[in-house]
Amino acid sequence: MPLGATTTVRCMSNGRWYPHGHLPASQVEFRCDPGYVLKGSERTQCSADGTWRPPVPYCDKVCGPPPKIANGQHSGLGTKQFPYGTEVKYTCLEGLSLIGAESIYCTSDDGENLVWSGPAPECKVVRCPRPTVSRGKITPQKFSFPYGVTVSFSCDEGFVLHGAAESQCVADGTWNPPLPTCQPALCPQPQGAYGRLKNPLDTKMWYQTNETLTFECFHGYQFTENRNISSEGSWTATCLPDGNWTALPKCKKEVDAEICEEVHYIQSVFDCGVPIAEVKTLLEIQKLFLEIKKLKAELENRKH
Repeated sequence: MPLGATTTVRCMSNGRWYPHGHLPASQVEFRCDPGYVLKGSERTQCSADGTWRPPVPYCDKVCGPPPKIANGQHSGLGTKQFPYGTEVKYTCLEGLSLIGAESIYCTSDDGENLVWSGPAPECKVVRCPRPTVSRGKITPQKFSFPYGVTVSFSCDEGFVLHGAAESQCVADGTWNPPLPTCQPALCPQPQGAYGRLKNPLDTKMWYQTNETLTFECFHGYQFTENRNISSEGSWTATCLPDGNWTALPKCKKEVDAEICEEVHYIQSVFDCGVPIAEVKTLLEIQKLFLEIKKLKAELENRKH
């Protein structure tokens, strides 16, 4: 072989170069076996000091071509080598849905061999049936519902949602979670301490929207507030469309109610900027008032 000629050597699967041994050439060109990629310069020359410059390259493992899919393609088209970490993304023809992972990447399961991270996705025509919920609304409103689309649900006034508020069109053409239902809103039986329904026949476990109940306090008790009290001294509450009642009554012993009124009066006096000395006098008077009330209550209990 004449001096100055180029010799091509190939990196074998055992990691050795072929041909090897003494190479009577001033320039060497390297090629790797299929499944490997050259790291370094593909040409090197023997310098005057007996070393190769640039340094001799090495062959690194690569993944094979990524799998092809019907009715779609991946971003690696035209790429010859796929070293560790390379990612390819898949897309489908217009009108088709991508089922599976959008991208895969070159990785290693055993620390030695390189493989693709998972199977390629598929391109399919996936459409879910139009979701309908009686007495309910769907957002957003669409003409078609392809794979992956998510819709939200709400109910008409007077109805409550039973089930998931959102659902997604999945690969088998169904909605997941299943579509909810809208059921009439019902209020539970109201509970109140020291009070009862004025008409016992109105008692039941559930009440329809807009049903109104009338309450009264037990004997010796009175309402703590006056906002929902009728002229007859009864309290009314209405079942709301969301399944809750308007404010329910609270009953307290009459003597306790009077004490509360006195405490509120003292607080209002204090808030109005009355001098501290006068407030102290008022407090002493109120203290005496409370003692008298307490004594009267004890006497009444003894009589009964």
